[in-house]
Amino acid sequence: MCYAPSVVRSPWLKVGLPLGAAALIAGGLAVASQLVGEAVVLSPDGRPVEAAPHDGGLDAGADEPAPPDAGAPDASWRYDRQGALVRPPADEDYRCRQPAVEIEASEGCAAGRPYPHCRWRLPDPEGDAYEIWRNTTDDHRWARPGLVSLLLATAAEYQRRWPGEHVTIGDLDAPGPRHQTHDRGVDVDMYLLESMIARNEGGGRYPDNYEGRSRAEVRSMRARVMDLGKILATCANGQIRIYYNDPDVVRPFRAWFDERGYVSEVGNAMQMHNELHRFHYHLTVADSTEPLPTE
Repeated sequence: MCYAPSVVRSPWLKVGLPLGAAALIAGGLAVASQLVGEAVVLSPDGRPVEAAPHDGGLDAGADEPAPPDAGAPDASWRYDRQGALVRPPADEDYRCRQPAVEIEASEGCAAGRPYPHCRWRLPDPEGDAYEIWRNTTDDHRWARPGLVSLLLATAAEYQRRWPGEHVTIGDLDAPGPRHQTHDRGVDVDMYLLESMIARNEGGGRYPDNYEGRSRAEVRSMRARVMDLGKILATCANGQIRIYYNDPDVVRPFRAWFDERGYVSEVGNAMQMHNELHRFHYHLTVADSTEPLPTE
């Protein structure tokens, strides 16, 4: 059944302003930043400019302090529903099947029209495979069918491999002042709230998830982040670009990606970007991404 999509309704002050006003603006920006998955950088004349990314190669983060534990990810750790440490599947035979759930589609889909006339809406979660990021409005849950299908398949496969855990998904199509991108149906923010380097608690607070953790715990957390990237890459046939700011995930992920023979036409499969990509993936897929088979 097809439904019409929800309507998407979708500055730097002069240097001479008093310090008090500048402080208030800085505080406002800090609060606003927790609402989005990426920073909006403004030029002195108030126009948004793209943040200059730094590549996630061997020298990624060389000018930044390394996390307390800078070891390589170890895919031999996970916890079950009772909190016991167990081993995940040793293989990488990832299942790329879209769950059989009802998906709301715009009218253009039935007519065979391309994006943006044809879009799918990320369904309300059934079960606990994923949740919707707290600041994602209903009109920001629409995107190209291929991206929505990939998200559903990835969430299901991640939970199969990591029982009792789930991904958080936010801001698919989200044009407007909150994002510089997310306006072509191919971008989305994905979170592992307890496993990525930092977490977004709101109010400009981004505590370090790895602080005070043992090396084994950090390896376990990085293993989850790594596995999520591998599922996405496999199910998208390598046509992905991920922004994420942990060089100890970026390096081995790119090595794995190359070993699998993938070549992404979207950009580097994973690379570092602005500082807000410590607590989430910004995923971009190819325009040509097609829906996956249904299980």
